[in-house]
Amino acid sequence: MSIHVEVELPGGGQARAGDLDMHLNRGGALVGCTFRYDAAYLRDPRAYALCPELPLTPGNIPSGSDRPLFGVLADCQPDQWGRTLLFHAERRAARAEGRKFMTLTEVDFLLGVQDETRLGSLRFSLDDGRTFLGPPRAEVPDLVELPSLTDAADAVAQHRETDQDVRLLVAAGTSMGGARPKVTVRDSVGDLWMAKLPESSDRWDVQAWEYLTLRLASNAGIEVPVARLHRIGPARSILLTRRFDRRPVFQGPRADLQRSEDASWGGSGGRIGFLSADSLTQKAFFEVIDYRTLAETLADHSGRPATDGHDLFRRVAFTLLVRNVDDHMKNHGFLRRADGWSLSPLFDVNPNPFAVVESTPLRPGGNRIDREVRVLLATADSYGLRRDDARRVLGEVAAATSGWTRIAREMSLPPEEIALMAEAFENPNGDEARAA
Repeated sequence: MSIHVEVELPGGGQARAGDLDMHLNRGGALVGCTFRYDAAYLRDPRAYALCPELPLTPGNIPSGSDRPLFGVLADCQPDQWGRTLLFHAERRAARAEGRKFMTLTEVDFLLGVQDETRLGSLRFSLDDGRTFLGPPRAEVPDLVELPSLTDAADAVAQHRETDQDVRLLVAAGTSMGGARPKVTVRDSVGDLWMAKLPESSDRWDVQAWEYLTLRLASNAGIEVPVARLHRIGPARSILLTRRFDRRPVFQGPRADLQRSEDASWGGSGGRIGFLSADSLTQKAFFEVIDYRTLAETLADHSGRPATDGHDLFRRVAFTLLVRNVDDHMKNHGFLRRADGWSLSPLFDVNPNPFAVVESTPLRPGGNRIDREVRVLLATADSYGLRRDDARRVLGEVAAATSGWTRIAREMSLPPEEIALMAEAFENPNGDEARAA
């Protein structure tokens, strides 16, 4: 099967990038793929390599043995939550049509995502670009449908979902990664927003604390997406963030957290290329990538390496000071600008009061649990920072994160949750950063 691949270019305009062939074994497992750039795309001065594994060269480009699917394609596939929904949808369709359940393959996951909500700037077609897959099953839900989406996600988690629940959630998009329930919704002017939904098993209001952490990050000088918090009950909230892989339809101020728009992203309403750090570093499945390696890899691909290197150092410092332990390479991203890849706004950053979790080490072979600011400071040159400048950044981040209790009280978060989260925010790295 040859899949026609189109891409929206920085500055606007869609182009045929090339053709993809995915190779499956007899059991349906993906063993590799091949991509061929279109000759016209290679001649286009706006063309760029879709990911490091796909350099702008003519002829067939095979995938590597340890990465059977090219990174930019893997990034727009569904992760655990989205795959669960697609499995439910197929099982119910098979039952309704009186046929055998179809085993879903990586091809089905790539093409089964709704085209309108797919992450990044790629589009896929099997009829030479006349129809883009997957065909819309329904309109993207509006913000007013958030209560229904939350109820549907709860039903899936408790294994009591109905056909209507599954249809609604699949229509809301399955491309966004992660294990927690999330959906894409549309606001009144047409912008897409990602909505992170609560889970009945949550021990604290996860979305409210992520919103608080985004506010702290903004105060620390880190770029964050436009965000809103929608409270739906005691210790239950929905976190809404405007999709930063789409150019906003409306350019004016939208909320208290706002990323600045830039002409290099192009006009309003279009798609922006996205690449995860997992794909930028070409991480193998069992490989552990550290922050020093990420910083040095970013310098090779960024259109503004000094700015991105400094920004990455600030984010890593922030990660340590708020004890964000879910900071794997899928939770760092890059957007395509006219001049290269650049750090996306911060996302998926959650304080965790329980520290015994393996996370991204600060340097090759580094400690994955007890990560220390002093080790980060020792690697500052990999981010393009002099030691004195690195100390200044640590001080700024420490000052910003120290205001967490004030913001928590402003948000009327429960006292018992504030006491619990002190384990995350009042950690030794904060004291060390202030001392540095």
